[in-house]
Amino acid sequence: MSSLASSDGLELRLVVVSGLAGAGKTVVIDALEDIGFYCIDNLPAVLLGPFVENLLAGKFRSRRVAIALDSRDPEAPLEFERLYEQLSAKCRIAVLFVEAGEEILLKRFRETRRAHPLSMEGDHPPETLAEAIRLDVKILEPIRQRAMRVIDTSEMTAGYLRGLVRQTFAAETDRVGEMRVNLLSFGFKYGVPKDVETLFDVRCFSNPYYVENLRKLTGLHEAVRNYVFLDANVEVFVDRVFNLLMFMYPLYLSEGKNYLGVGIGCTGGKHRSVAIVEKLAQKMRDSGIHIHTEHRHLDKE
Repeated sequence: MSSLASSDGLELRLVVVSGLAGAGKTVVIDALEDIGFYCIDNLPAVLLGPFVENLLAGKFRSRRVAIALDSRDPEAPLEFERLYEQLSAKCRIAVLFVEAGEEILLKRFRETRRAHPLSMEGDHPPETLAEAIRLDVKILEPIRQRAMRVIDTSEMTAGYLRGLVRQTFAAETDRVGEMRVNLLSFGFKYGVPKDVETLFDVRCFSNPYYVENLRKLTGLHEAVRNYVFLDANVEVFVDRVFNLLMFMYPLYLSEGKNYLGVGIGCTGGKHRSVAIVEKLAQKMRDSGIHIHTEHRHLDKE
């Protein structure tokens, strides 16, 4: 892939943010702005072509640009699809899509008493909030299909989502030809995360929760890690998952994938999965893989 670089050698980086109304798109844009991205919110389809032309001509001073696209202009997803190949040939582009379950979105709109954006658009707007949400899903599907990462915000606070975006893009490497691997610990009791491609269940190993002096600690504490890895099978498990991921890594890379989410779950997401994610992450970093860790349910009661 060719790319445009400025006189200071910085590569042009474009993040396209999209997602369902109420899922947190504005939070993502604000977080990107906080870490230095030049952000443009709700760019209409008629301006996408000129925007791309000027961006690739080097007329933007910033080399880190983020644009937000949503369904208020139903032509925007189709126009973006038309321009995608041109963009991906000239700059590093990442598409980030946020979504949440329909019931969660219904609850958020009812709590804030805001109207859904699509309920006021077009000659025949949806009659109900649920219909508007489903239309939103349909219109944005072409962008979702291009997403490097789909984030389900159903169980996330705005603060958590903001921190996740900052960690993802502030620490992002500028080296081309790498894939970012996100190792995620979680608790099955809170549901299986939807934003992972591969998932492992570690509930088969002894649970520190049932050890009184370990219950209130987490897998980030040495005492919990030592307890978890007392079982020799845990070390065997980590080695085998590591070998599997190292086998898969170049295969995903050859397919053009630049993000891989790997979930490791235990019952509550505080002890076993956390300790195992940390150990696996260290092994992969030692092998030169770009790793980010996320402990989604660490602070749950």
